[in-house]
Amino acid sequence: MELREILKKVVLLGDGGVGKTSLIARYVVNKFDDKYIATIGTKVSRKDIQIIKPNLIINLRMMIWDILGQKEYSKIRSASLSGAQGLILVGDLSREETINSLMEFWLKEAEAIVGPVPTVLVGNKADLADKEKMSATVLESEGQRRGYPIFIASAKTGENVENIFATLGELMVEDISVPTPAESDGPKTLAEVVDFIVQDFCAQYGDLEKAMLIVQHQLQEAGVDIRRPHRDAVLAAIEGLAKAEELSLSKTVSLVNLEERRKMVVLAKD
Repeated sequence: MELREILKKVVLLGDGGVGKTSLIARYVVNKFDDKYIATIGTKVSRKDIQIIKPNLIINLRMMIWDILGQKEYSKIRSASLSGAQGLILVGDLSREETINSLMEFWLKEAEAIVGPVPTVLVGNKADLADKEKMSATVLESEGQRRGYPIFIASAKTGENVENIFATLGELMVEDISVPTPAESDGPKTLAEVVDFIVQDFCAQYGDLEKAMLIVQHQLQEAGVDIRRPHRDAVLAAIEGLAKAEELSLSKTVSLVNLEERRKMVVLAKD
């Protein structure tokens, strides 16, 4: 598994009072504030997520920009929008004019400044509005026509908030992949597989010195003879490495790595 650290700028756009700040607060710190806070200029929050792809783990750091929704402040908005790599356009389902404004104003301005980038449309305040109202229908129709994911959400209840950002994150790294190594390029013998697994574990763990101590301990515990490794012993060792990765990385990463390493061990020549 290859590990990549990627930074992306995400901007939320929409009229004032549609709930952009509340959506960010709910997502980043799982907090909702009923009081309306008028955003002055911009506010930047950070959220890290992990995306698993074939042969690749992406640690995606999203810098989330909350831009004021008053249309008069064009210079501040243009400067804040510059360099955006993902957009979340937010309307208030209880105010149909804010949904129309997404297409008539915000999307046009964003496209003029940053061009086509991954975009998600959000109808917020589902807790206040009937989901069958015209505003929701308009949002869904526009999203389908443009090929954008659409979410009916509520910052207050948390409905769909995680899905909004997770979906945009996936879209922003959609084109990132690692070439699948040709069969002839991969490790062939069991000793080569052990060598590869040790290197891969250390690279993902981050702290080489500590990682090597863990590797040595697990190989010894499993009874792996480096000079002539036995398949069953290597399989036992990678189980121990997976437990260490579950603590240092995540359960998902450890399971993905374990499955891939098992396949390599099983297919290797003695």
